[in-house]
Amino acid sequence: MRVLHVSEALGGGVTSAVTAMVEATPEIDHHLFARPREQHDVGIDTARHFASVHPMSGNPLVAVAELRALVRETFPDVVHAHSSVAGVVVRMAGLDRPGVVYSPHCFAFERRDVSGLARRAFRTVERALASRTDLFLAVAPYEMDLAADLGHQSLAYVPNRATLVPSVRAEFRTPLRIVTVGRVAAQKDWRYMVHLKRFVDDQIGLDATWEWLGDGDPEGERELDDIGIDVSGWIDRSEVLDRLAGAQIYVHTAAWEAAPISILEAATLGLPLAIRSEPALDSLALPGLSRGVAALAARLEALADEPAWSAARDASLALAGRHSAEAQNQHLLRAYDRALGGAPAVSLVTAGRSAGIGLIDGGALRRAGSDG
Repeated sequence: MRVLHVSEALGGGVTSAVTAMVEATPEIDHHLFARPREQHDVGIDTARHFASVHPMSGNPLVAVAELRALVRETFPDVVHAHSSVAGVVVRMAGLDRPGVVYSPHCFAFERRDVSGLARRAFRTVERALASRTDLFLAVAPYEMDLAADLGHQSLAYVPNRATLVPSVRAEFRTPLRIVTVGRVAAQKDWRYMVHLKRFVDDQIGLDATWEWLGDGDPEGERELDDIGIDVSGWIDRSEVLDRLAGAQIYVHTAAWEAAPISILEAATLGLPLAIRSEPALDSLALPGLSRGVAALAARLEALADEPAWSAARDASLALAGRHSAEAQNQHLLRAYDRALGGAPAVSLVTAGRSAGIGLIDGGALRRAGSDG
């Protein structure tokens, strides 16, 4: 089978997610058509992972023509769009022969940094293009709910995973080092992190140092620094992982998400998790989910106790085990087969969107609670 991956937003978590899928399925001939985001570079050599790499124009209309020509040249069995803009490009190309698979890696209408009018426009476009999709491939069960509401008939779930093989794992030490990873931006909600740090300082007095691994919005960097959260600035992937491994707690305060690789990388390193609750992450039944700043602060306070920290470490490692290369391989091969008219796609869609929903196994959804 030959798969052509398409992304207008290649960088950050999308790069990590796509290359994880490629590494998990060596039996597939993978090719890439993409426009990289240099400011989101995570240091992954795409040329090493794909049989061929083709640059995409920044003009969507030109990109559609480029894609049509590339499909005539490479004859893929499946064209897999990653990100919302890539989803528009692929589905506007009018492709007949290859199966069209779409993974938004978080719908654009989930954003909270744009107007309500823009979100409604994004949703309208998604609904209009649903019929041009052979398979919607979700990275979180919650995405399947959203896709079904948009009119997608063929749905599948493939777990994201971390690709690192840790040589060391996190250990309990005091004072605690609390870290997060990502762009200092609206999605990661640096303001919520400032609020959390202020609440912990005022109400708990936790003995800890705080660090944000990444860079971004200058205003956000200043406010994080003013409250006592050290912003590392841009650092390469190997240093990010080294600093994660030396920390004691991973905090995630994003306002909207799908299934972030950073959480899975932290879990693979054995870091206890303290995660702001939001629908997509709730659907993954992650350990350490906390609704509201007071609950998140209480989670941090509890992890200052070594037995509680060790139990949370075990929960993180169990999460990483569920998101393995083997699981991703099996789910992805079945999904691509469905896109080509193979086994029936998942037809059961979740009912309770804010409830914890566990991983899909064998085409069925099962309810589960958070274990953190």
